[in-house]
Amino acid sequence: MGVTIDTSEFRAAAAAMGEGLSRLPREVRAVVSKGALNMKTAMNADFRKSRHFKGIAGAVSYDMAGNAYYSEAQIGPEKGAPGSLANIAYFGTSRGGGTVTDPQVRLDDEAPRFEQALAEVAEKAVS
Repeated sequence: MGVTIDTSEFRAAAAAMGEGLSRLPREVRAVVSKGALNMKTAMNADFRKSRHFKGIAGAVSYDMAGNAYYSEAQIGPEKGAPGSLANIAYFGTSRGGGTVTDPQVRLDDEAPRFEQALAEVAEKAVS
């Protein structure tokens, strides 16, 4: 008399999970890129709305970095004219400025969408 255990469903689930996890780095990178694009768009729109700093609109860009294990985006105005004026637009000087929405506000606005997208990727990877 022996005991037989059917592990076929377990093996199938493990194989599917392995496939999902192998797609994870690419999908996380896409989420990071989309979040960076959303911030870039919002920051450029902030400059467009500004009476004095609308010439900076379009100077905001983002660069992606990373590899199969992590992804990061650097978002902000490009150095050189007109992007070099962004510091004054954001923070001002003794003579004025500081009228454009701080980039931290845009990051805070994007955070819930970013977190939701990452949660969806993670859920899809393990289901």
